[in-house]
Amino acid sequence: MLSSTANIFGLHDVLVWLSQRPLVMPHLAEPLWLGLLLVPLALFIWRWRARQKILNYADESLQHWAMQRASQASTTWAGRLRGRLIPSFWLLFWFSLALTLAGPQVMKAKNEQLATRPPVLFVVDDTAAMSVADVSPNRQSRATALLELLGQALNTHRLGLMIDNGEAGLLLPPTGDANLFAFYLKQLAHLAHPLAVPHPDRAFDWIAQMPDMRGGVVVWLTSGDANSFQGALGSRELAAAQALNKADVRLIAVTVAGAGGPLLKDGLPLKNTQDQVITSQPAPQRVAELAKLTGGAATQTHTLPQDVAFIRQAVSAVPNRAPDKNSAKAQRSLHELPLMLAWLSLLALAALSLGLKPLNGFVARLLRPNKTKPPIAAFLLVAIHGALMSALVAGLSFAPSGAWAADKPNHTAATFMSRSADDAEVAAGNRALKAGSYAQAQVAFSAAKGYAARFGAGLAAFRRADYAFAVDQLQMAVTLAHTPTQKAQAAFNLGDALTLAGRYAEARDAFTYVLSIKPPDETLTAAALTNRGIVQKMLQSFAKNGKNSTRFQGHQAAKYGYFKDPEKSRMDKEIQKSQGASAGSSQASTTATQPTTPFALNAATESSARSKLTLIHDAPAPLLDGLLRQQPYHLPTLTAPGKNQAMPAGAP
Repeated sequence: MLSSTANIFGLHDVLVWLSQRPLVMPHLAEPLWLGLLLVPLALFIWRWRARQKILNYADESLQHWAMQRASQASTTWAGRLRGRLIPSFWLLFWFSLALTLAGPQVMKAKNEQLATRPPVLFVVDDTAAMSVADVSPNRQSRATALLELLGQALNTHRLGLMIDNGEAGLLLPPTGDANLFAFYLKQLAHLAHPLAVPHPDRAFDWIAQMPDMRGGVVVWLTSGDANSFQGALGSRELAAAQALNKADVRLIAVTVAGAGGPLLKDGLPLKNTQDQVITSQPAPQRVAELAKLTGGAATQTHTLPQDVAFIRQAVSAVPNRAPDKNSAKAQRSLHELPLMLAWLSLLALAALSLGLKPLNGFVARLLRPNKTKPPIAAFLLVAIHGALMSALVAGLSFAPSGAWAADKPNHTAATFMSRSADDAEVAAGNRALKAGSYAQAQVAFSAAKGYAARFGAGLAAFRRADYAFAVDQLQMAVTLAHTPTQKAQAAFNLGDALTLAGRYAEARDAFTYVLSIKPPDETLTAAALTNRGIVQKMLQSFAKNGKNSTRFQGHQAAKYGYFKDPEKSRMDKEIQKSQGASAGSSQASTTATQPTTPFALNAATESSARSKLTLIHDAPAPLLDGLLRQQPYHLPTLTAPGKNQAMPAGAP
C-alpha cells in the first residue's frame, strides 16, 4: 500500500532510500542552486529595516498606531499562530525550491559491489597471423580455449568481447550475462580475417572513449606479430596505449604465440605474390612495452592454467572503481521530496494568507486588493519573478565560457596554447628519454610539432630499435632544422638509423651531407668521417659478393621479378615442359633437361607459349613479349630476322 502510494506521487526512489539501513547521507549534484536562499534572506532584511524605520521616525505616542496591524494580529492565539506560521512556510518554500534545483542524490545500493568491480573487455587478434600452428593446436584455437576458461574464472566481473582485424569490432559490451559471453565466444571461429598484420591501435582508441570502460581492464590476446610494431603503425599503437592510460584503463596482454611459423589457410602455407611463404614472428617485448605504458602486465603463453592464473592475478590487482557521482545509472534522485514540500508550503501560505475565507473572498482577494491589504497575486508574482531571475542570473554566471567564446575564436590564444602544449610535450619527452622510458618518450614527442619533437621522436625510435620510424622522423627533422648545428645533428643520427636499417648507400650520403654543412662541427665531423668510412667498407665488401649485395638483389628483382637464379626460374621449367620434358625431369639426365646448344626463341616456342596463355580467361596476349624479355637468355626477335626483317618496336 505504501509502495503504490509512493509510486503515484513519484516518490519511489525516496521510499527505497528511506528503507536502506544504514541510511546514506545524500549529496547535491548542483549545490550552487542553494544560492536561491539569499532571496528570502534579502526580503527578511528589507522588512526588518522597514519596521526599524517606522520605529525610529514615529513618535512614541504614534508607535502604537503605526504598529496597529501587528498589535491586532497578536491579540488572539489564532493571530499569533498565523503570524508565526506564514514566515515559517515562506522560508520552507524557498528552502524546498532551492533544494529541488540542487538535485539531492544517493548511490544505489543494489548490486553496488558488482557495479564497482572493474569491467573486463577481451580484445582478440582475429587476423591471419593467428592461424600459425606454433602453439597447440594453433593460435586462434588456443586463444578461444583460453577465453572459455577466463569466462569462468572472472564470472564476478562484467565481461565484454572485441575483435581486432584491422578494424575494431565490438561483439559484446561489458555485461554480467555469462550466456551472452559464451554465445559470442562461439562466433570467433567464423570471423577470421585475411589481414596478415594486426592493427590494435584502432581498438585501443575506441576503448579509451568508452565511458563504461573507465577504470576497467583490457585483456589483449594477440599474435604479437613483429611487423605490426614497425614504423608509423607502431607509433600509433604507442599513442593508443597512452590514450588507454589517460582513460584509466589497464592493458593485460598475452602473446598467444610460440617461436613463429608460416601463416596457414586450409592447412597449407599462405604465399605472397612473389610465391614466398608468409611467416609470422612474434615480438613479445613490444607487447610488454604497450602494457607497461598503461600500468598493466604482459606475458607469453605457457600452459592454459598458467595463463589463466596470470590474467586472474593481474585483474585482481586492479582496484575497484570508485562510484561515479555524475553517473545517472548509479544514482537515485531525491528531488521529488523537496518539490512536494515546496508545493505543500505554497498551498499552506495561500490558505493562511486568506484566513480560510470562502471561495468568493479568495477570488476577490487574489485578483484585487482592498484598501489596506495587497493582493495575494502580488506576493506570488514577486516570488516567481525572484526565482526566475535568480535562475537566469545563476545560469548566465556559471555558463561554460566556451559557449560564448565559440562565436569569435581567438586565433592568437589558440596559437599560444598550441605552442605551450608542444613545449610541455617536448619537455615530457626529454624527461622520459633521460629516464630510459623510450616508448613513453616517443609518445610524448609524437604529440608535438616542430624540429625538437621530430628529432626527439627519431632518437626514441632509434633506442627502441624501430629504425624505419626513426628514419622518417629524422628526415623531417633535417627539413625542419633552423641552424646548421641542428641540421648536422639530425643528419648524423639519420645516417646511423639508415645504417642499422640496412640502407648503406643512403647512410653514406647522409654522413657526406654532415661533412658539407658550414660552419662544421668538429665533433660531428670527425664522427661522420669515421662512420662514412665504415659504411664505405661495408658497401665494398657487398660489391665483391654480388649475390649478397642489397643493390644487386634489387636490380635483379627489378629486371627479372625474383631473387633466385634465373636458370632455376619458373619460366625456364615451363619452357622445358613445352619441349617435351616430363614433370619428373629433375631426376632425368642432364642431356634430357638442358639443350646442348644455346637456347633461342623461335616460332615453335612462341606458339607453345601463346597456347598456354589461352588457358587464362583474360588472355593477356600483349603481356607475352614483356614476360619473355625478363629471361636472361632472351634474343632480340622471336624468329631469326632476315636481312629484310625489321627489329620489333621496343626491343632492347
